[in-house]
Amino acid sequence: MTFRGVRITILLGVLITLAALTSWERWFVAQWMRPLHIVIYPINGDHNEQVQAYIDALTVDDFTEISQFINQQSARYRLTPIAVPQVKLAHTIATEPPLPPKPPASAVDIALWSLKLRQYVWQNTAFWQSLGQVKLFVVYHQGEDGVALEHSLGLQKGLIGVVHAFAQPQQNAQNNVVITHELLHTLGATDKYDANLQPIYPEGFADVDGNVPHYPQSEAEIMAGRIALSPTHAVMPKRLQDCVIGAKTAFEIQWH
Repeated sequence: MTFRGVRITILLGVLITLAALTSWERWFVAQWMRPLHIVIYPINGDHNEQVQAYIDALTVDDFTEISQFINQQSARYRLTPIAVPQVKLAHTIATEPPLPPKPPASAVDIALWSLKLRQYVWQNTAFWQSLGQVKLFVVYHQGEDGVALEHSLGLQKGLIGVVHAFAQPQQNAQNNVVITHELLHTLGATDKYDANLQPIYPEGFADVDGNVPHYPQSEAEIMAGRIALSPTHAVMPKRLQDCVIGAKTAFEIQWH
C-alpha cells in the first residue's frame, strides 16, 4: 500500500471511530440509566469588562433550576423520575463557536460548519472526559433593547449546544428557559412552533384539551418556546416554572 493509501485508511478509520462514538453517546444518554451530565462553558460574546464581570459572578447555583425542571417533568411520564441531572459550570472559553451559515445555506455549507463546530468542541474540551456529557457553550452579551441575539441551537450529534444569552442578572431565569430548550434539542427533541414562531397545536401547547386549541394558555411547552395567548400572539415565558415538557417531546427524548 502506498503512503497515500495508508493516510486514507487511517483517516477513514478515524472517521468511523468518531461516528461510532457519536452513536454510542446518543444511545447512552437516551437510556437514562445514569444522571445526565451537563457542562456549561461561558463565553464573553462582547469581549468587554461588563460581560466578564457577569460571567465571573456566575455559580452553578444559577443553573440548578434546569436540573430540577427536568427531574420534575420526568415524573409526569415515568413511574420513577430520572435521577437529577448534574450541572457543572466549566472554565470560560476565550473564543466564540463558529456561526452557522445564513439561509439559504447549501448542504455543503451546513456540513462544513458542522465540522468547524466539532473542531471547536475538540479544541476546547477534554475529549474522553466529555464523552456522554451534554456540552453547552453559552455566549453572553449585554444586549440592546429591540435587538435580537444570534439564534441558539442544539445538536443531537455530539451532544452540543450553542446558546446566546443576556449578561444581566435579571435575565438569568429566562436564559435558563433558552438553555433548557437547546439542551433538549441535544437529546433529540424537535421544535414545536411554526414559521411565525406560534406554538403548533397540539404538540406545542402546554394545556391540551380536545381537538381544538383554547386561548390563552398559561404555560409554554418548552420546545414551542412561547405561551400561546391567541392564534396570532405568543410570548416567551419568563422562567422555567412557566413551562412544561409535552407528551411528544417526552417521547422524542425517550421518556415513554
